[in-house]
Amino acid sequence: MICLSQDYCRNYCRIIHNTFSFLAVSSLFIGGTGFFKTYVGCIILGVAPSINACIIVFLISFSVYSLDKVADIDKDAVNMPQRQNFLSGRKRLVLAYSLAAYLLAILLILVYNPKAFPIALIPFVANAFYGMKPISKLPRLKDIPVMKNFIVAISWALITTLLPAAQYTALGAINIGIVLYFMLIKTFVDTVLYDVRDVKGDQENGVKTIPVIIGSKKTTFVLLSLNSTLLPLLLFMRGEMVLFTTILILYGYGYIYYFRKRRNPFILDFLVEGEWILSTVFYIIYIFLSAL
Repeated sequence: MICLSQDYCRNYCRIIHNTFSFLAVSSLFIGGTGFFKTYVGCIILGVAPSINACIIVFLISFSVYSLDKVADIDKDAVNMPQRQNFLSGRKRLVLAYSLAAYLLAILLILVYNPKAFPIALIPFVANAFYGMKPISKLPRLKDIPVMKNFIVAISWALITTLLPAAQYTALGAINIGIVLYFMLIKTFVDTVLYDVRDVKGDQENGVKTIPVIIGSKKTTFVLLSLNSTLLPLLLFMRGEMVLFTTILILYGYGYIYYFRKRRNPFILDFLVEGEWILSTVFYIIYIFLSAL
């Protein structure tokens, strides 16, 4: 009986691992992150969550990250071999459904809120600008340390804040600015933690990321300091938003410290990118229990 139980547990764990692995390498998980990040953006803005906006961000983030994985397939041979195995022989298919997802997102935003159309172009423009070399004597932005992290962070912050805010004309600039800054810092921290994971491959490929340049200890200090800059935002919040945002900030301290060293990539995905899914579940349970 004990052997059967252990075999059952191992098989069950293997199924969970394989399922999550597929979600991660296929960009479906990062798409879900975009969905729930936008949902949380609505919550902190103090507006009713817009499922339309969440679906649009899901499609855009799924598309952009799928395209990025195709572009970085050689780098992933060291950092994420599972991802390279998934993409092997599927590059055309991935390119096709990535472009289709972005076009569908554009179509939905034209139906949902045509005035917000420029917001949907932010990730595409940011990616293009990121690889450009506007002045011949200067390096490309992607070759400048920290710029990758900043461009990814500002893209996420803008789309997850401005897209849901676009349908509410009564929202004040201060309110929008607070959420923008919150999303910017949280996303910047997340991108640097992924650089900690990829430090070995980045060193071999000569990629100058923050952990490569200053080391993991100093990187951890920088990230903890950045997370601390979110605390003053609580002064501008009221009611349940104070509790909700406080939990997100405290959670940030926890995973920054835990992932100061390279850990299992799937645990990183689940606890860092999955933060937005977990926080949404927590919020829904909290609202449900409060209504009883």
